[in-house]
Amino acid sequence: MSWASLTRIEPSHILSSMTIVAASQRRRRRQPYELRAEAIAAARKILVEDGPAAITLQAVAAALGMTHGSITHHFGTAANLQAAVADVLIEQLLAGVRSGACALKAGTIDEAALVDLVFDVFEETGVGRLIGFLSASGSPLLRPLFERLARLSREIAADQQEGSAFTESELPTIIESVVTPALSASLIGAELLQALDLEPFHTRERVARHLAAQRAIRGIELKGSSSG
Repeated sequence: MSWASLTRIEPSHILSSMTIVAASQRRRRRQPYELRAEAIAAARKILVEDGPAAITLQAVAAALGMTHGSITHHFGTAANLQAAVADVLIEQLLAGVRSGACALKAGTIDEAALVDLVFDVFEETGVGRLIGFLSASGSPLLRPLFERLARLSREIAADQQEGSAFTESELPTIIESVVTPALSASLIGAELLQALDLEPFHTRERVARHLAAQRAIRGIELKGSSSG
């Protein structure tokens, strides 16, 4: 056997080595924070496409190309996974309400734009369907939502931007007048409006008109008190 034959490397050996490297890269262990973020993102996609009941550990594991045991090890139960998704979506919802309220007070958007923002978050992210699902099952996972909503009035009232701002005691009624219709619309709004032969944006427009009227009244009251 010649020296050349001993040192010659077959192309198949190179390909085999490359395959092993590629496989090892695919099997790269995810860091816990990476797995959590990827799992929540996959669960949110499942929520939008298939609904809250479809958010299972097995479904998320399949979406990520992982074993069921890997996801179970991280989250424990489907309820814990749903809780993580709910936490992210609820924070996104409240952040939207806060930023929208500040923009409205600053005059950069009008009432209709704020209403659209809130309705869109409920409908497009799936948070409305998830809230409805958790509420129907009597889940305690909604408690953080109500606790955060309780603080929302204080946070918005504390904003110092100019505008016909409502007081902290007035804001709960205003918030409820937008959030409740938005939640309802995300659950049965489209079908209900169609059944009643109403325009698709009827509810949004009604809520926006009511909010504009309330802000106008508040503005008049503020002017009256300042001039007096």
